[in-house]
Amino acid sequence: MEIPSFFVRARLVLASIACVGALAACGSSGATGSTSDGGGGTGRGSNDGGPVFVLGGGDAGADGAQSAISITPLMPVLTLVTGQTVPTVQFTASVGGTSVIAGWSLDQAQLGSISAAGVFTPSGTIGGTANVTANVGSQMATTTVTVVLQTTEIGDPSYSAAGFDAGAGGYQGVGGNGPGAPPTTTQVAALNGTSTADSSVSLIYPYTGTVWPQGLLAPLLQWNPGAHSFDSVYVDLKDKAYEFKGYFAANATPFVNLPIPQAAWQAATLSNVGGGDPLTLTVIFGQSGKAYGPYTETWTIAQTGLQGTIYYNSYGTALVQNSDSTDYYKEQYGAGTLAIAPGATSPVLVAGVTSLPATGQTANGTGCRVCHTVAADGKSLVTQASNINASDYSRTVYIDLANDTTAGAGTTTTTGDLAFPALYKDGTLLFSGSGKMINGDSSSKLYSLPAGTPVAGVQGLPSNFQADVPAFSPDGEHVSFNFTGGSLTSSAGATLSSDGASLGILDFNGTSTFSNPRVLYTPAGGNPVVYSSFFPNSAGIVFEVELSNPSNWGFTWQGNTSELWWVDVKSGTAHRLDQLNGYNATGNVYLPNNTGGMGTHTSAQDATLNYEPTMGPIAGGGYAWVVFTSRRMYGNVAQLAPWTSDPRNYAWKDAGQITDKKLWVAAVNLNATPGTDPSYPAFYLPAQELHAGNSRGYWSMQACQMDGAGCSTGTQCCGGYCQMEGSSTDAGLVCTSRVPPCSAQAEKCTTTADCCGSAAGVTCINSVCTLDQPPQ
Repeated sequence: MEIPSFFVRARLVLASIACVGALAACGSSGATGSTSDGGGGTGRGSNDGGPVFVLGGGDAGADGAQSAISITPLMPVLTLVTGQTVPTVQFTASVGGTSVIAGWSLDQAQLGSISAAGVFTPSGTIGGTANVTANVGSQMATTTVTVVLQTTEIGDPSYSAAGFDAGAGGYQGVGGNGPGAPPTTTQVAALNGTSTADSSVSLIYPYTGTVWPQGLLAPLLQWNPGAHSFDSVYVDLKDKAYEFKGYFAANATPFVNLPIPQAAWQAATLSNVGGGDPLTLTVIFGQSGKAYGPYTETWTIAQTGLQGTIYYNSYGTALVQNSDSTDYYKEQYGAGTLAIAPGATSPVLVAGVTSLPATGQTANGTGCRVCHTVAADGKSLVTQASNINASDYSRTVYIDLANDTTAGAGTTTTTGDLAFPALYKDGTLLFSGSGKMINGDSSSKLYSLPAGTPVAGVQGLPSNFQADVPAFSPDGEHVSFNFTGGSLTSSAGATLSSDGASLGILDFNGTSTFSNPRVLYTPAGGNPVVYSSFFPNSAGIVFEVELSNPSNWGFTWQGNTSELWWVDVKSGTAHRLDQLNGYNATGNVYLPNNTGGMGTHTSAQDATLNYEPTMGPIAGGGYAWVVFTSRRMYGNVAQLAPWTSDPRNYAWKDAGQITDKKLWVAAVNLNATPGTDPSYPAFYLPAQELHAGNSRGYWSMQACQMDGAGCSTGTQCCGGYCQMEGSSTDAGLVCTSRVPPCSAQAEKCTTTADCCGSAAGVTCINSVCTLDQPPQ
């Protein structure tokens, strides 16, 4: 869940001259160029093709022609076929037609390497385009090299006739029946032959149009075979710089899902540099010598990885045992707060204590820790704990995530009944929820942490004010909430009365003063707004609107249906997140219907089973990322009835008994036009336990690394910057507090002017440099 290191390397040569992403500011895209001020300024070369620019000083005249550097060849393209001889290209540099000795560097070490003599050799692991730079004295010139990688596999390299250890999250963290064996030569020949499409066959996961981050565990392809009994499949992943062709035999009967090999997925997503080139999936099925298809989907690869750790409730987790009885199918179930860290293939227990009953005694559930909130900086967690038994969760506990010494038990705060509060971005303040929520405060107040004592001298919070499930904005200047009880006075002197349904907002000065109350959105029909969360730029809010059988807590309760919306903070204009919920551009549901599982799902119903959204604090690639709970089908892996998730009510550990209550993630355009749908189809969050009911994800930063530690992005570093160690572009990236000439994407900033490529749409958002729009 992190940005691959090669992506950050792309700014290294350019960052040194403070013009990443804006080459035109440094020189033309001509083949040659030079300085023209005689003293180290920037000059423009001719405009005869090729992305080449020159910087530095020298003795050039006004037109810069005398000292222009030329690179040969310009923009070469190498096609590399896995298993064949690796092609190379010899670069040379010249000045005025005379060959010169140059220093050579490459800005993407994962794409390949370049020798001191100028020979570029592809790594053979990814395709893509890199900048090749020649340095002659104080001048430099740059061109590109493109590698097109083609890979063919007969069977998954991970396949073993002895089987595989799926782990709690299923194979590769996404479930399913495991890798495919090599097919027979007859099956391969059929898959390469003429295919016929059958409309009864369909791909049901992933969804077409999904925006994927880089660095994610590979998704599980799932399909409805109709009346067929397929025995093999051909999978093709293709974009401009990469193509994977995979042939696989059936991994089970019926043959209904297959994992994309992880290495192929990594290569496909990391080769897709630029963001505007779609990645196309083509699938052809084989049965008894006949081929059926092709079936295609088109995806977008965001030029970023998911950053931060997701903390979530889990009922039925195997990581702890603490339920209040052993009657639930002969054993206790686990209830705790788990975390999925960047790159993880399984979750870890963060809050929750095993509480096994002594002989002859009854379990009391005192180890349960699920009703949590996490600060955006990832250092503080607040949750509820039991005093006596599972029916009494009035005790609030604080956990220092960076230095927890309580083994997940937490330290009791002075004030209790602070369930699901808003935590300030640095975890020092708590704004309590009040009203409908279980174990909520009598009225909403401000507390200091970790002690949990009331803040003195707070202004702008009337004694009868009740704000349910509140949330602070990333910049700390606002708090959103369900306007549950009491009244507020607007800045114009008008009385704002609570209705238990509307989304409200207050401004906050960061210490003790709340002001400028207003109602942003009131749903039609009195349906309540719950669980709001701000965009990383604090300009928008995503929230849940309960539709039928409201739970009053906003929980994914029995029969409760909900959908997710967003609202523009400035204008108050709201719109449903159609693509995320499951609707296409024409308003029709694109989600699949039940394909023979044990449940009763319909596509229309699944579009109303989305709950509890939380935005990631760091944007990337022009997108914000939202994690949410959904009871929709997960392809053909999880198809129980939508509300079958309480471990007390079904055989939750039996094979095939996989609850649909899971966490999903979707991309959202960071700076969308108010009143439009900025979302994209969602994807299943890998690494969850398959047999657990998972919900209420909080997305926070991971613990930062000190200077000198390895890194791939500045957001991982306490100092805020991730830079090369030494002068070599092949050196490792390490955390540093040293301020560079400009900050690369995912590095620290104070204003947009601090960011490399600010002229090309890189913006300072939530103190991190990032694109403000997806590439076109």
